[in-house]
Amino acid sequence: MKPPLFHPGQQVVCTNDDFTLLLVQNPNIQTPKRGPIYTVRGVYDTHRGYGITLVEINNGDVAPGFPEANFHESRFAPVPPLEEIELAEVLEEYQTA
Repeated sequence: MKPPLFHPGQQVVCTNDDFTLLLVQNPNIQTPKRGPIYTVRGVYDTHRGYGITLVEINNGDVAPGFPEANFHESRFAPVPPLEEIELAEVLEEYQTA
């Protein structure tokens, strides 16, 4: 199996926030949204690949007796280090928005 894409402490953004199926199973679960930056709290090897939990979202008490809900790593992208972000690109994006 491939290694996980992320590690605890790494900053990520959600790229797919359609958690309809998960919310049908348990509407009390808090899910990440597109836009905010999240911090990986834990990485879990699941039968479908790696899942992550986030510092900003805690679902530990949502389903007592079951593991905390985690989110598949494919739904996230890493936040590039600030020094890799081109200021000109950011300014251009801001001006066209």
